[in-house]
Amino acid sequence: MDTIIVFRIGDEHIGIDINKVREVTESTEPVAVPGTPNFLLGLVNVRGEIIPVVSLKKRLGLKGEEQGNVLLIIEEKGRLAGLKVDELFGTKKIKEKEINRRSEFLSTKKEKQFFYGVCETGEKPILILDLVRTLSKEDK
Repeated sequence: MDTIIVFRIGDEHIGIDINKVREVTESTEPVAVPGTPNFLLGLVNVRGEIIPVVSLKKRLGLKGEEQGNVLLIIEEKGRLAGLKVDELFGTKKIKEKEINRRSEFLSTKKEKQFFYGVCETGEKPILILDLVRTLSKEDK
């Protein structure tokens, strides 16, 4: 990983490997699917592909309403998903050694569950999202 895309969910700044992001688009209202987990907002059609939309705010257990209409279309291990985020900041170049993986920086169970490290910056720290765990149906 050498470049991350940085966005905001609630008060948290979060980054993911830019190579996992297929595109950034404006979110349309997803079609709800009965019987799905509460963090799955529904399905959207993006250029002929049906993509599940995940509320990162709900998935991460953060309080408050969805604020933005930015949708990151990501691909991880052949799976596509749309991540609804509050605000997109852009990209940031980082080195792998700048990601601190020590557990004291990831203090809560949720943080340890969904993030694999923290990138300390001059501004607010950026939590590095683990897409495999985040897109898993199960809470670990």
